[in-house]
Amino acid sequence: MSSTSPKSEQDSTQNLENEANKGSEENSSQDNKDWDGVERRSEDRPWSNANKNDGDEEQILSQEERDALTGEVEELSDASGVISYDFYSPAHINKSSLPALAIINEKIVDSMKEKLSKLLQREIDITANEIDISRYGEFIHSLPNLVDVNLINVSKIDAQTLICIDGALIEIVMDAYFGGEGKLTDATDKQILTQPELNLSSKLLEMFLASSRLAWEKSEKLDFQFIQRESQPKLINLIGETELVVVCLFKVKLDEEASYIRIAYPYKALEPIKHSLRNIVSEQSEEGNAQWKNEFINSLKAVPIELNTILVEFELTVDQVIKLKPGDVVPFSMPDCVTVYSSATPIFKGKVGTVSGAVAVSIDTWINKYNS
Repeated sequence: MSSTSPKSEQDSTQNLENEANKGSEENSSQDNKDWDGVERRSEDRPWSNANKNDGDEEQILSQEERDALTGEVEELSDASGVISYDFYSPAHINKSSLPALAIINEKIVDSMKEKLSKLLQREIDITANEIDISRYGEFIHSLPNLVDVNLINVSKIDAQTLICIDGALIEIVMDAYFGGEGKLTDATDKQILTQPELNLSSKLLEMFLASSRLAWEKSEKLDFQFIQRESQPKLINLIGETELVVVCLFKVKLDEEASYIRIAYPYKALEPIKHSLRNIVSEQSEEGNAQWKNEFINSLKAVPIELNTILVEFELTVDQVIKLKPGDVVPFSMPDCVTVYSSATPIFKGKVGTVSGAVAVSIDTWINKYNS
């Protein structure tokens, strides 16, 4: 039977306490180290237990803010004024996202103006209004009562479009075509177009289609083909009434009278070719710069300047000048060479002579030609 002395038991107990204290210190040291291995004080870490018992003044949210977040939320309904947001509404579509279409319209204007002016043998003013996006039903109801509506097939984008020529425009062009001033009549109850007016409208449509093909030539090379004519636009089911159309409005003005040609593209038909339309913008920018430069140079060349030259200079006293009277002759010899000036800038040198009884200068040499 073994026995343990009191001293041994005391030593054993002391060892156990030392190991416990050591482990506690290691755990404490480990707790003071952050994720990056750097030892920091607990008060330097806002998420440590040191802040758990802080007063309410250290809380991130006040009690009032907590109550506001955890309180009951009023349930909203249509009756309480909730407005549904339609992302496909025309008001929510950025019309400036089709800048290339505006460039194409300008090309149509230039070509159409030339063709129509040649047909009527007088100057015609045509402008392209701002592009509009609306629902198809709203567009149809906005058309005038008397209008020639043409259904056109557009190749490559596999879509159909409408080209609408106002009856008022047909009447204006008809009057000018047969030698009139291009005036509108006072009749307001006209419901249908006569056969001659339809024939002239067909001619206008051919011009517009040819101008459109030319305008689209550098982008998608769209081809516009006539399908049918309809005097009642409500009978044409191009797309659903709630679907969107891109409306391009062209104002044709002859003296004081004016009317419109409209073309409506289905919005979805233009979406697949937006990437190629963007290329037109950059090309147009380069072309515009070159065109502006040429116009500036041509305008600069057309500026009139005054040229002058000095044949001879005299030195006379005041007394000699006072004594001069009509009929006196001041002799001088014609110089072999004179300098021609523009204002005070010398331009060139030449010889003095006569052409058809007028004094003239034959240019021999330029003076600093590229610096003048």
